[in-house]
Amino acid sequence: MQTAPKKLAPALIHVLAWLGFIVYEQSTFFLTKAPPPSYYFILVLYPLNALLFYGISEGLLPRIADKRPYWQSIAAIMGAMAVFAWVRTEISQYLWVLFHITPPKITYWQLWSSGFYRSSFFAFASVGYWFARRAVLLERHRREQEHRLRAAEKSLLEANLAFLRSQINPHFLFNSLNFLYAQVYPHSEPAAEGILLLADTMRYALHENTESKVPLAQEVQHLHNYIALNQLRFNNQLQVDFQVIGSVQFVLILPLVLITFVENCFKHGELADPAHPLRIRLAVAGGQLTFETHNQKRHGPKEPHSGIGLANTRARLALAYPERHTLTITDTPDFYTCHLTLEL
Repeated sequence: MQTAPKKLAPALIHVLAWLGFIVYEQSTFFLTKAPPPSYYFILVLYPLNALLFYGISEGLLPRIADKRPYWQSIAAIMGAMAVFAWVRTEISQYLWVLFHITPPKITYWQLWSSGFYRSSFFAFASVGYWFARRAVLLERHRREQEHRLRAAEKSLLEANLAFLRSQINPHFLFNSLNFLYAQVYPHSEPAAEGILLLADTMRYALHENTESKVPLAQEVQHLHNYIALNQLRFNNQLQVDFQVIGSVQFVLILPLVLITFVENCFKHGELADPAHPLRIRLAVAGGQLTFETHNQKRHGPKEPHSGIGLANTRARLALAYPERHTLTITDTPDFYTCHLTLEL
């Protein structure tokens, strides 16, 4: 609920604007040394001008502006101007008689025409004010809708993540992995190492990403663990060139974003060709992060996928880095490249 001062602020602005206009307009009589009009006319006719201004912008235009055909709106405004000119003419003649003021030597029609010409200024100003205010309100409404939509998307993503986490009992999972590690280590050190890497990967995904941002160094370590785990799966036959350029210390990033692009490379890429290794580049410089993956595409049978991971990542980036990120995907028959830039 708006407080009283906030409600009075727009009205006060309008009052000050009209007072400023009156002072500006009446000052011309002092600058040109022309005889100023009677103060009775100022006290009566300026409220009439305001009545025409707000009658069009607050009463007439909201009811007829969106109706077709447009000539009806124009005719209604012209009618309001004609009525204004007639009322102004009648009031002027009444004031001349009431206060014994010598009227100018003009006919009734000339006086009405002068009032109609005068009304055109306030009518045009009223139409311009209505369009400007409408544009501001529409923009404000659009921004509020965008804010609500982003909030809803964020809530949905958080709910999805919470649901996925709820499907796994972390204590049971890590206790089981520790048990398997102890049982497997005497028989196969590489397999035991794989269990440790899997445990670290799962721990990072389940426990250390409840905050909106995480240290970039942790995210990079998560990538290394994922790559190492897959190397164990394929007996270190995968061709992966992962380079980090610049310092990743004291930098925060949205968690579990970079891993999405790397996972896609392992799912759909041909990573056994030494001539075309998976290339991963992460660079941090000047408050900007650049991340790129480039891989040769695998031909033949492929793992089924829905594209949900990439769509989810796009939505998270839009929420966390609005207007501060670019994601470019180049998909050719033989190669697939993702290029992400973040303003940190």
